[in-house]
Amino acid sequence: MKEISEIIKFATKAPSGHNTQPWKFRIIGDEIHITPDYSRELPIVDADHHELWISLGCALENLVIAGKNQGLKSDVYIASENNGKAFIRVKFVATDETDKDELFKYIEARQSTRSTYNGDSLSVQVINDLKSSFNFPGIAMQLFSQDEIKVLEPFIIESSNRQFANKQFITELVNWCRFSEKEARGKGDGLWSASMGFPNVGSFIGTIALKYFISAKSEVKRWRKLIYSSSGFALFIADKNDIKHWVNLGRAFQRFGLTATRLNLSHAHVNMPCEETEVRKKMAERLNLSGKYPLLLIRFGYSNKMPYSFRRSVEEIIIHTD
Repeated sequence: MKEISEIIKFATKAPSGHNTQPWKFRIIGDEIHITPDYSRELPIVDADHHELWISLGCALENLVIAGKNQGLKSDVYIASENNGKAFIRVKFVATDETDKDELFKYIEARQSTRSTYNGDSLSVQVINDLKSSFNFPGIAMQLFSQDEIKVLEPFIIESSNRQFANKQFITELVNWCRFSEKEARGKGDGLWSASMGFPNVGSFIGTIALKYFISAKSEVKRWRKLIYSSSGFALFIADKNDIKHWVNLGRAFQRFGLTATRLNLSHAHVNMPCEETEVRKKMAERLNLSGKYPLLLIRFGYSNKMPYSFRRSVEEIIIHTD
C-alpha cells in the first residue's frame, strides 16, 4: 500500500534520546514492523533500553496518527522475532471512517525546544488540555506547577552532577553532538549545537569545550536557569518496567508533545533523574510513587522556536524485504 510507505516519514519526526533515531521500519504487505536499531543505543544513560523503546513508542504514535489521516485503522501488537527480539507490529486496515486526528498537523511542527522559557504561567484550560492529552493503560502523568517545581530540583541537580562526573557519559554525549550545521545535516542525527542555543564551532573545538570547559558546576547553573524559567514539569509514570509499558509511555508522551505544540507550548527533556537509577528510586519515594516507575521528565513553557534537529532520510531507515 502506497500510503504505508508515505506515512513512515511522519514517524521519523518523533523525538529520541540524543536524537539517535534508534528505529528501523520493515514494510510487509499492509503491515509496518518497527524494530529497534541497537547500533544507536545509549548504553551509559539507557542501559536497559527503556528510553530507546519510549522513542519507538513516540514514532509508533506518529505512525498511527498519520495512518488515521490517510483513512487507515491500525492494530498494534508487541511481537517477537524468531530469535526472541521484540518489535512493534502495526497492521493497517482501510476504513470508511472520516474522522481525523487533529494532532496530525502538529507532527512536523513539534520540536524539543532546549532553550530558556519565559516563565509565564498557564491557564486552567491549557493545564486541563495537557492532562487529558492521552489515555493509555498503565501510564500516568503527574504535573508540577511553578510553585511545585522546587521539589524536583534536588533530583535534577544530583543526577546532573553524577553524569558529568562520569567520563563515559561525557564520551557518549560527545559522540552524539553535532557542532556544525554541515556535520548535523550530513549525518542527519544527533544533537545539533544550534538547536541547543550554542554557536557552530566545528567538531574539534566543540569536543574540547565539552570535555574540558563544561563542568558539573556550570551545568548546575545552567539547569537552575532552565528549571525556573519553565511554566511546569510533567513526570510520566509506568505501572511496570517492561517493553509494553515503555512503548505506551512513548505514545502518551508523543500525544502530550503534540498537544503542547497545538497550545503553542515548548517542551524539552529533563530526564537525568530518570536515567540515574538511585536518583530515580529516591525521587519515586519522595513523590509517594511506591511500586511505580517514573521514566520520563519533561519541562514545558512558552518560548521562541529553536532551529530544528535533522532527521535521516526515509530510505535510510526502511528495511527492504525480498
